[in-house]
Amino acid sequence: MTTQTLASAMAATLRPLRLNFAQVCIWCGYRWCASPRCVGKHERSVWIVCIDCDGFGVLGPLDACHCVHGLMEATPAVDAAELCRPLPVYRPEDDEPEFMVTPRPAGRP
Repeated sequence: MTTQTLASAMAATLRPLRLNFAQVCIWCGYRWCASPRCVGKHERSVWIVCIDCDGFGVLGPLDACHCVHGLMEATPAVDAAELCRPLPVYRPEDDEPEFMVTPRPAGRP
């Protein structure tokens, strides 16, 4: 299967909404946008799972990713391996338990 065929298949299944939850266009930044330019741009766009955060939307405990809810727009230079790579079911950080050490209260054993 060629990269172009894979990209076409991905475009049909992976695509964020053109208007976000606050009804702001992801292309021009205007609320309730109905511009034919933005609509056309969105229809022609090809999206893949974000290569930085694997679709989880976060890079670490306090760092948000630059992607759009786990998706990023693909470019013609995207590697075919990126389209077929296995995706994790959960973030690797979620597999590691977090421990917190609390100091003993002063004066009590």
